[in-house]
Amino acid sequence: MKTIPVIIPYFCAEEELQKCLSALEDQSYKPIDIFVRDNSIDNILFIAAINEGLQKYSSNKDIDYILILNQDAYVQKETIRFLVKSMEADENCGIACPIQISSKDNSIYWGGGFEAFPFGRHQGGSLSEYSKDFDTYWANGACMLLRVKMIREIGFFDKNMKFICSDSDYSYTARSRGWKVKVAHQAHVYHSAGACGSVENSFINTIKNQDAIYFAKKWLNGDLYKSLSYDGEKLTRMKIQTLIQNLESAARNNV
Repeated sequence: MKTIPVIIPYFCAEEELQKCLSALEDQSYKPIDIFVRDNSIDNILFIAAINEGLQKYSSNKDIDYILILNQDAYVQKETIRFLVKSMEADENCGIACPIQISSKDNSIYWGGGFEAFPFGRHQGGSLSEYSKDFDTYWANGACMLLRVKMIREIGFFDKNMKFICSDSDYSYTARSRGWKVKVAHQAHVYHSAGACGSVENSFINTIKNQDAIYFAKKWLNGDLYKSLSYDGEKLTRMKIQTLIQNLESAARNNV
């Protein structure tokens, strides 16, 4: 089996990190290469830490998959093996995620992504309801396996985002390029859901709000295109709608 790197953005939670690393040591899938990006000294924030790891590994021709993992997420013994199994069953799968179980009460914390904006709504239910792998709208970034071929095609995470919304942003980017995002129903990870972001302060809250605003401008209303394009200032919602209607009419007439 080929080596799978595991990228862990770490910040000031030694006990959580040790639990995370212990769970990785017990994995049935071997070999793995663990990369802990310590943000405790120079906090470059979550997304930059992930991208640093992706840059380190994604150009290696001997690596097919890279795992992104929160410091407060604890993979079960067969998790990585089942994620790989899901990937290999569908060559168009670019991102595979495990079902996340709350380490606080054993409930389903994340079993797929529903609404992504502003902060995301998760699919829940009971574990018995998950009987096969399935496509989902967006992946939860606490634990996700990325296909290196996809990374090389779509690039790294958007560096304009620092902390949140980046997982849904990356998922939509992948899906817009023809890649699938899947939930591997046999793969499970316990997630304490909060250890990596437990230090709440005005700085972090500001970053989160800025990330959500950027996501909205990028995906929800077209403002990002307007700010980057020559014709941006001329584009009103009415003009865009009229142009689309004209194109749809032309397409129908050409059928």
